[in-house]
Formats: sequence, C-alpha cells, structure tokens
Amino acid sequence: MVTRTLTRGLSILETLAAADELGLGPSAIAAAVVLDKATVTRLLRTLIETGYVIQDPVTRRYRLTGKILRLAQGIARSLDLQRVARPHLKALRDRLGETVHLGVMEDLAVYYVDKLEADNSIQLVTAVGQTMPLHSTALGKAMLAALPEDEREAKYRRMDFAARTDRTICTLAEFREEIRRTQVRGYAIDDRENQPLGACVAAAIIAAGGRAAGAMSVSGPHFRVQDHLDEFGEQVRATAAQIAWELGSDPVRVGPRAVDGTGTPESGSPGAEVPDRPGSRGLNPHAANPESSRG
Repeated sequence: MVTRTLTRGLSILETLAAADELGLGPSAIAAAVVLDKATVTRLLRTLIETGYVIQDPVTRRYRLTGKILRLAQGIARSLDLQRVARPHLKALRDRLGETVHLGVMEDLAVYYVDKLEADNSIQLVTAVGQTMPLHSTALGKAMLAALPEDEREAKYRRMDFAARTDRTICTLAEFREEIRRTQVRGYAIDDRENQPLGACVAAAIIAAGGRAAGAMSVSGPHFRVQDHLDEFGEQVRATAAQIAWELGSDPVRVGPRAVDGTGTPESGSPGAEVPDRPGSRGLNPHAANPESSRG
C-alpha cells in the first residue's frame, strides 16, 4: 500500500530535481504536483528539517541539497559529470603527481563528489561528501567566477567570509578583486587560504548552456606546489575545458584543450583544432572582455 504523504513528498523532490539551480517557489511547486499551497508548504518544511531541501532566504525559492547525492554515493560513478571527468582527473593526477578533486556548488559551499589521491606521503584532509566554504577554496572561487554577475552578487550578500587561516580573504572588496583575477586567468588559486599548509588551483567546468557544471582542482602541500601554481593552473584550465567539451559544451565558448605533459595541445585532440578566441581563456562566459592580468 502506497503512503500518500510519502508519494507527495517524493513528487516534490522530483519537481525540484527538474528545476534549475535557482529553485522554485511554493506556488510553482504546488502547480507542478497538483496540490494546494498549504500542503506543499507543510511537506517542504519537513523536507527542510530532514536536510533534503533548502530555502533561499532572499528569493524564498526552494531547491535540493546534496543529501540526495550522498544517499546515492553507491551509484555516483554513473553521474555524467563524474563519469566523464574521472579519466581526465586520473590522467592529470598521474601527470602532476598531486591530488585532484571534483566539486559542485551547493548553496554557499563546495561539495566534493570525487577525489583521486596522489601517491605520496603527504595528503590533504579532504573527502568525498565533505563540504567547504566557497570563499576559501579554489573550487569555490572558480565556480563563483563562472556565475552571472547578479547571481554572484546575491551569493556575496549571504557569505560570511569567515577566516579559516590567517590568509583567508575576509573582505568583500578584496574578494571581488580575487574573482576578477580568476576570470582573467581562467583558473582560481587557494594559497593556504583553506588549510594552513595547503595550496590548490581550480577551474570551472562550463557545460552546455554556459553554466558551470562543477569545477576540478589540483591540490598539494604548499612547499611542494608553490612554485608550480601557474603551470598547474593552465593544465587544470585546459583539462576542465576538455571535460566541458565532452559534456556537450560549445567548444567556441570554452576553448577546450587536451594537454600533454608540457601543457600544450595534443595533436589530433578536439581542443587542438579549436582556434583561440577572445575570452576563451576566462572562467566567466557571461563577462565581456576582462582586462589582462596575472594573479
């Protein structure tokens, strides 16, 4: 016998799963599941209390959390982003000899969906299923830089910019400048801002439609990677573009580059056939003509 309340709750979850990242308001959800607004609001309250749904305090819209994904860890390899990214993550890990991560944005946090550790004696304290703040991680900066400006500013208004180390960027003005540098470079840098002895570079994976599907990174102990951040950043940017191309993104938009050990396009790769275009290096497909700079 099917429980009516459970069926209704699942219908709401399915409706939210089909919505974009901005979520849906209670009236739109009620219309989609053919229930009255009061019933939908009551069910949404339960889903929030159990951690499956969150409500944006500004827009009042509802969207799913990563708890659904955590329940599905056993089949996570079948998810398109992870499935497509995994061989590229492995190749980059093996080439650079450092740990690689794949993450997605979950409200004001990065949610780690994959991690491939390097074969060395010093590891960073991260794990699949873990969340970290957007503002202190290279993954978070990369995905923020890829957002349209209005969405990025809306997130800024809700971020606390709490210090995780003595190098964390904690003021909005300085963080805006950091995001601008990230857009110009095409990759983000975390220089001991999230973990006091760690450093990381990351690039957004721009999927079809011009929105970031997630981001990938290379991380390691600061003493070992500090002199290679720009080199690693270029390879991460190129690898992220190749993943985006395989996910169906417009190659003109993302400028995919498959790289060999020197950071140059491999002959015969899809990326090697795509000419450079203005803006193809940047992380933000919504930004026009950023000025050139090094971070």
